[in-house]
Amino acid sequence: ACIYRYVESPCIAPTQQRLGIYKVQTTMASAATSLAMVLVVLAALSYGLPATRSGIDFIARTCKKTTNPALCVAMLSADPKSGHASTEHDLASVALQIATNTAKKNAAIICDLGGKYQGKPEGPAWDVCVKAHVIAAAELMIDARPSFNGGHYADALKIVSEAKGAGSTCENAFKGIHKKSPMADMDRETMERCGVAGDLIGLLVLS
Repeated sequence: ACIYRYVESPCIAPTQQRLGIYKVQTTMASAATSLAMVLVVLAALSYGLPATRSGIDFIARTCKKTTNPALCVAMLSADPKSGHASTEHDLASVALQIATNTAKKNAAIICDLGGKYQGKPEGPAWDVCVKAHVIAAAELMIDARPSFNGGHYADALKIVSEAKGAGSTCENAFKGIHKKSPMADMDRETMERCGVAGDLIGLLVLS
């Protein structure tokens, strides 16, 4: 089972180093990758971004450089801070925070699900998921953010890429026991958010 202490920094599985986890109330719109860009821009307006052509165009132009532009714009539009961004660094910072909040939220939820699977065939797979997501959340908070803020973009990108792998690690654990993963949506969300953050940080590495 997971034991929580809501402290200033991250949560823990009892057999691991104390990591701590914030209690995060984060809601984000889920975006299908097939959405047309024009619909995503309209969605951005509904989230309260400044209705300025330049602001929307900057987000759209930057996201076009990523592997999933529609998801990138939809994700950034979920945070009003994106409306104040004027550089790729600003947008990458917002994306990193969104990815971190998502990882923290999902790690806490997955920990809470533990009671359902103790003593069942899914138990070992759940343990893998807990470890993967808790470590991902902790690394994003403890390592990725300081690296990013310090201008060490390559290091931050490596950490975000590793955190992205938490989702596939969890999914593969359930595939290994031929069970459907009850964490599939959260795994996908973590992978998508970290993927966008990684793409945007990658732009800074190349610049």
